[in-house]
Amino acid sequence: MSSVEKGARRADIDLLRGLAILFMVEAHVGATLAPSDLSTSAPLGLLAASIGGLAAPLFIAVAGWGGLQAARRRLGSAPGEWTAWVLPRVLLLLVAQLLVNVVMSPVFHWSTPGVLSLFALLALLMPLLARLSLRTRMTLLTLLACAPLLLSDWTGVGWTWEERIGADDLAGWFGLLLLSGTYPLLPWLCFALLGGLLADLDERRRRRLLLSGVLASVATLLWVQTNGETWASISGDSLLTFFPASTPFLVVSGTCVIALHELVGRLRSTEGRLVEAIGNLGRLSLSVYVVHFVPLTLWNHFVEPFDPSHALALVGTLAYVLLWIPLGSWWHTRLPRLSIEHLLKECTRRLSAITDSGRERTGRRY
Repeated sequence: MSSVEKGARRADIDLLRGLAILFMVEAHVGATLAPSDLSTSAPLGLLAASIGGLAAPLFIAVAGWGGLQAARRRLGSAPGEWTAWVLPRVLLLLVAQLLVNVVMSPVFHWSTPGVLSLFALLALLMPLLARLSLRTRMTLLTLLACAPLLLSDWTGVGWTWEERIGADDLAGWFGLLLLSGTYPLLPWLCFALLGGLLADLDERRRRRLLLSGVLASVATLLWVQTNGETWASISGDSLLTFFPASTPFLVVSGTCVIALHELVGRLRSTEGRLVEAIGNLGRLSLSVYVVHFVPLTLWNHFVEPFDPSHALALVGTLAYVLLWIPLGSWWHTRLPRLSIEHLLKECTRRLSAITDSGRERTGRRY
């Protein structure tokens, strides 16, 4: 049996996970059902842009929160214990990324690094990150937030979508994974670090961090108003860009993550079916992330070309997102073993048992 004691689950973090996966679903279904004349000034465009811009940062921050807590429980463990935790996560997350790429083959290449391959990298780094002091992690977070300014020539500014998802060789693939892909380690690691900081900072220091972020976010709005620039877009010449992630985007979206964390923290003791259902959904966030692409791919294959009205697209987007709340809760309650999360736990448990058995045999031998 594993020597690592299981930590108690935090209901508010499961709720954050649930919101994160709902935001990810909204971003993808919103893009699938987007009318051809949609602009970010329209209600649907504003909804998709606002939630879509927060989805991945929140998803990664919560992953960083959970990964850091799990890694800390293993500090001082034998190397075999670390292997039993890291190896299944790296392998299964890479396989899950491959499945997403195959399912979404019209959008991604089979080998495109994405958010799940970023999670695999985070699993590899967690044994190191868990050993860093709070001050060191805050310094690293600041440097990563500035990375787009320092590494702009390597982040793929001005690239087409095809350039951002495809690589000609292994070196190019690692370039996408680390610097210039959809969710490269630099600078997206900063959100995982932010999640870890939210677990460590007391309320007073979190509020100070939130206030600093709000002031910086307001400064970006004043800047674009003064200089006549576009505030935000997916890519291009805007101040806030998602592909590649710009420093102002990292600051603004990070501030939103902190604000949402503080808001959800106040709901920790709140009871209700909706809160419980979203929390249950959050406990299967990886599985839902992979599976929710399947209906979207079927839609693209059998229904397109289809150009819905703004009202129809809005209703369809909200319906698909809200459907996952009862569906995910039912999945967690009735079929929890049929999930990536259960498979990860089972692989870790079995590898831990193997390493424990090996240590016992070695001890008896000597």
